[in-house]
Amino acid sequence: MFRFVLLLGVILSSGLAHAQNIRGLPTLPTSGLGFRGSVGVGFADFSTQSPSADYKMERGTYFAAALERGFNILHLYLTFGLNYMSAEGLANYDYSNLSSSTTYSMDNVPFKSTMYEATLGVKFKIIDNYWFRPYIEGGGIGSYNQVAYGTRISTLSSTGSDYKAKDVIMGSGYYGEGGVEISFNDRFGVRLAAREAIMQTKKLETLGNRPVRMQNEIYYLSLLFGM
Repeated sequence: MFRFVLLLGVILSSGLAHAQNIRGLPTLPTSGLGFRGSVGVGFADFSTQSPSADYKMERGTYFAAALERGFNILHLYLTFGLNYMSAEGLANYDYSNLSSSTTYSMDNVPFKSTMYEATLGVKFKIIDNYWFRPYIEGGGIGSYNQVAYGTRISTLSSTGSDYKAKDVIMGSGYYGEGGVEISFNDRFGVRLAAREAIMQTKKLETLGNRPVRMQNEIYYLSLLFGM
């Protein structure tokens, strides 16, 4: 969180200091409908808030695609994004099969988590229509999450055969982001951004029917293009 706030402060102060020196330089074009697009890649750090002792994830990869459209007022933009994240981790497995009444438990089971997200937000560009555009953004997130446990889970076969090697859950949350957009010419540019997201899933059956609440820090670089 401190890194996020520090980065945002640097972005804002830099943008305001240079606002008077960058007039008339190129910005990215928009389509007749006013859309701009981006694709990006970066990394995500995950911090489990609950249950913190039973579910931990390592640093993962992050891919993003987004569209934005200006409101033509107060430098505001509507944004829509599709994101993909993948990371490995360890979980204290706890699953009860309702049909057989068999309970399966195992500590420190490796897993791979795959997350698909859709976001809807509002962006405010502190400086607009210039080659250097610092901004802040916030919005909501809906997610589809799959947890696939590693081969070690097969040792539970000594207890029974109706355990789950995969779990699928939905989730939701919100995010805040700060960054800067830089235009290289009148067609392309880049975005450097830092995002913090708070996410909570539905109950995870293989985690004792408990939801997972996480705080994610994401840092990524995007290619910007007009449409």
